[in-house]
Amino acid sequence: MAAPRAGPEFRWGQVAALVLFGCVLAFGMNWSLSTNLARVPADSADRLLQAWQVAWNGHALVRNPLDFWDSNTFWPLDNSVAFSDALIGFTPAGFLGSGPIAAVVRYNLLFLFTYVAAFVAAAMLAREIGAGWPAAVVAGAAFAFAPWRLAHHNHLHVLASAGVPLCLFLLLRGYRHRRAGLIVAGFGAAAWQVSLGFTLGIPLAYLLVLLGLLGAGYWQRVRPDVPKRVIVATLAGGLLLTAWSGLQAFPYLKVVDEHPEARRDEATVRFYSPPAASFLIAPPESVVWGGPTTTRRDKVAWAPEMALFPGITVVVLALAGLGFPGLTRRWRLGLALGALGSAVLAMGFSVLDGRFTYGVLYDLAPGWQSTRTPGRLFTFTSLALALLAGAGVHALRERAGGLQGRRWVAAVLTTLVLAAVLVEGLGRPAGGLQAPAVRKLPSSAPLMNLPTDDFSDVQYVFWSIDGFPEIVNGYSGFTPALQQRLRTELESFPDRESVERLERLGVRTVVLHADRTVGTPWSGAEQRSIQGLGLTRTRDGQMVVFELDRAGEHQERS
Repeated sequence: MAAPRAGPEFRWGQVAALVLFGCVLAFGMNWSLSTNLARVPADSADRLLQAWQVAWNGHALVRNPLDFWDSNTFWPLDNSVAFSDALIGFTPAGFLGSGPIAAVVRYNLLFLFTYVAAFVAAAMLAREIGAGWPAAVVAGAAFAFAPWRLAHHNHLHVLASAGVPLCLFLLLRGYRHRRAGLIVAGFGAAAWQVSLGFTLGIPLAYLLVLLGLLGAGYWQRVRPDVPKRVIVATLAGGLLLTAWSGLQAFPYLKVVDEHPEARRDEATVRFYSPPAASFLIAPPESVVWGGPTTTRRDKVAWAPEMALFPGITVVVLALAGLGFPGLTRRWRLGLALGALGSAVLAMGFSVLDGRFTYGVLYDLAPGWQSTRTPGRLFTFTSLALALLAGAGVHALRERAGGLQGRRWVAAVLTTLVLAAVLVEGLGRPAGGLQAPAVRKLPSSAPLMNLPTDDFSDVQYVFWSIDGFPEIVNGYSGFTPALQQRLRTELESFPDRESVERLERLGVRTVVLHADRTVGTPWSGAEQRSIQGLGLTRTRDGQMVVFELDRAGEHQERS
């Protein structure tokens, strides 16, 4: 049997130019951030959390890798890193720099990197399936700068989607050229995507299983010769992906077992399931489409997760790509079915009430319940549309370039199409402020910071990057029962009941941030009597520090 058709050649100079152009696009499309990397946008809760996550990952891996999953937040709960997608794949970045300001700069560089990586990986995949370089560049831009991604500027684990096209590119090229190294690298890229979070990692793993079954069916029908090295590489790569996924899943499974409130119940997933109208809704940050889609956006239950507009230019080009004979019928059908199938899954329980669609996976597929927001599966729809759009550009270029003596028309056409894609993906500069003023928390941990609520706690989490003292406060995708109880039990602090509760817990220090107490139960708490409570009170700027003299006598781990 003849060897599979080899894909196009890649020269290092071409790849380097692609990366450089991706950097130009990423910095240009996010120019307001690029000019001040020490800035955090105003709606920054998730960004501050993710800045802390990367910082903690680097700190823990160097200082105490055996306790990697037990972070300094949510003390004394175990496996608190697994309360959210942990961004483990970005851990090497956590080795660079120290302190909160370095964490902000590091986060912003990673944010820009996600755009560069998504652009480059999608463009290389488009090139591999048959698009010329100009068309591949458009495909990369269509994926990396799709309008719907603007809604996820606070979700680094959603923006960091380059592992999906990179994995598919490496596997496709590896099997075409029968190169074991590329095959193993492809599975490694999938494992890296899993390491950034299960939101995209689990669907990618299931996609690979589906493609593997289709490949096995093709082999059963055609029976081509498969070199032993390809079989070994496939088994090794599959084992690598499975082993890493299982290793990463272990602490998450323990969290779900110990904290039932962490489960993504069906009612929650139904709430976040986008309706069909979502495909016509752009995020408010979209310069071109944010305003025109306001009316539709106001009618959906949760617009940030239901703005799935892919862009008119991409859709038109994708339709053109469906008729491009340069792609085999198998490729065109596969991409079309991929776009349609992933779009249906992205709607969650909104299609046929989940029967025969999302609900089947929710009930039967291990790990599928880890995601509460089906709309993020639109990442796969966006990739399929981008690849078809690349084929569409290639078809248009061939038609335009066929005009005798007018090959320049193809270049102009490509430039205009690329500009249209980028304009549709342009977002408004995020209003914001400099990296928030950092407070040096006391070193006598464990600490309890008051007032405590989600908005305040994420600030304390961010401040704790300076030395990583153990703090009871925390911020994640769910509120642990212990944290919820403490927020109620400590409203009367300082009094005997609240102090005894903290003593049983093992807290040594309570930090009252007096400038944050207005309108909270802790307003005026710094003036309350502490006589007979076993407390010492000192003032440090806006912080009132209470030391518990008897802390630790009756530690309680809840």
